Amino acid sequence: MSGIAAFGALTAVFAVGFTVLAVRLKEEQVDNAAEHRRDMQSQSFRRVQTSGLRGRIFDRHGTLLADNRLSLDISVNPVAYRSHARGETTEARLSGAIKALSAIIGRKATVGEATLRRHLRQELARPLVVWRDVTDAELARFEECADEFPGFECTASCERVYPQGRHAAHLVGRVGRDRLPASGGAAPNFVDRDMCGREGLELQYDGYLRGMPGEERILVDARGFAVAHETLVAPHDGPDLKLTIDIDLQKAAEAELEGRRGALVALDPRDGAVRVLASAPSFDPNEFVPILTQEVYARHRDDPDRPLLNRATAGTYAPGSTFKPLTALAGLRTGHGADEIRECTGAYDLGGMKIRCSRTWGHGPLDLTHALRESCNPYFCGLGVAAGTNALVHVARAFGLGARTGIDFPTDAAGVVPTPEWKAAHAIGDDVRWRTGDLAQMSIGQGQLLVTPLQMARVAAALGTGMLSLPRLNAALPPECVPVDVKSWCLEVVRRGMRMVVDGGTGRRAGEGVDAYVIGKTGTAQVGPRGRIRKNTWFIAYATPVARSRVQEPLAMAVVVEDGESGGGTAAPIVASVLRSFYNRREEAVQ
Repeated sequence: MSGIAAFGALTAVFAVGFTVLAVRLKEEQVDNAAEHRRDMQSQSFRRVQTSGLRGRIFDRHGTLLADNRLSLDISVNPVAYRSHARGETTEARLSGAIKALSAIIGRKATVGEATLRRHLRQELARPLVVWRDVTDAELARFEECADEFPGFECTASCERVYPQGRHAAHLVGRVGRDRLPASGGAAPNFVDRDMCGREGLELQYDGYLRGMPGEERILVDARGFAVAHETLVAPHDGPDLKLTIDIDLQKAAEAELEGRRGALVALDPRDGAVRVLASAPSFDPNEFVPILTQEVYARHRDDPDRPLLNRATAGTYAPGSTFKPLTALAGLRTGHGADEIRECTGAYDLGGMKIRCSRTWGHGPLDLTHALRESCNPYFCGLGVAAGTNALVHVARAFGLGARTGIDFPTDAAGVVPTPEWKAAHAIGDDVRWRTGDLAQMSIGQGQLLVTPLQMARVAAALGTGMLSLPRLNAALPPECVPVDVKSWCLEVVRRGMRMVVDGGTGRRAGEGVDAYVIGKTGTAQVGPRGRIRKNTWFIAYATPVARSRVQEPLAMAVVVEDGESGGGTAAPIVASVLRSFYNRREEAVQ
């Protein structure tokens, strides 16, 4: 009986064990099947975030400034070079194939040994681009021997192209390639290198121009090599960007700056829409596509003319006599009448220093408008000193100097409007006191005063309209304007003087043959140490069309030319030529 009981107990134990085993098998094979399937798929599939096509950039008339073009590459799928023999590695086999094919194509591979090793370790499931942007001849040589190199194939990608080449290069900017952050949800295994803005508007509107990413899924084998792939979500193109720029006028400005170092900015004074943003010398952004090589970068970086510097928005200069209209406004604001006569004897005496006039024997007695016409240094030194530092600084800041303009552009230098506090904080050596000489120098646009060409174009616009506008490049942005803190009769006095500058004064060449009414001011600023003094030459202008003009829009402009002769001799003719291109153009060209 005891044996039977023992057998029964043993049977019960086995029954319980089988029951538990059956339950566990059901849990693993039935209840948890979906979870195991997900785990298996996560080990078998790789998710890839793909990039969308970048949006294009157009000028105000629809001319393409930045586009995308098809690029043919030669890529390799590492699965074709899996190692099977002992002592042989995938890296060695693939490296040997690349070297052999490189000799046939006649071009060094884009990727080096380190890049190849990193790709096999981190992105084994993805094709490796070995040669980018191949030529027709290189592609033909590859096709002749493609059967001898399994895994290699011609693939297509998109690269940026700049149809206008060197024109508006600083404005449009350039792109590079980066891996962007995942767009949301679970992080993908791989992210495509997307075109990303590096400079200019490509940088400013990078997030806007980039397309919506897509997603692909790659099936991999046990060793991680890709064996199949499918598209889950197709990427979407980025939106286009329309600018306020007039590329024809931009080209006219750049033609005038050819062979010089300088900048020219023109804008619509009514709403701040920028028509021209030119900097010279320029560069061709197509040289940086598909990648910026060390050789190309070094050539531009080491060029003494600094072609990569955007002088229009990042170059800061002493404005010279183009600042005198603001000194005139400061004088009028503090009670010094337009008819107040000051004697020019050829120099303004500061005791131990003299600030000399361009006419060494002096202009004699002058009122305000004639002092603007002749650009008389002693007159404006005296007027600025009489008006005082506070009045001069107030007017300068009322016209936007000493602060960023707020333009939708990455580089927007603030410049400097010096004050006693500024000098105390920035002076070199022991001379930290604000002296009469500092104020006199500032009154004629010299000393520590620094501006950008963009700021001075804005000043010209405000002198013409009485409104300080926010410069803008995106045509979709709404205009923003505020009145300058200057009485309208004061502006009228200064405008009369600026008209006299063009009508027989120092800037007479600025209005020659132009179908517009032009007011303006010349400027010549001396820079550099004694014995090596150079001249930066300026002209600012405000133009309104006459009845016969084909274009019925006002235009404000500022131009600076480094190492010029004079504002009237160097900068004024450039202004006239650009204004003629705008106002005197044929009717069919502006429709």
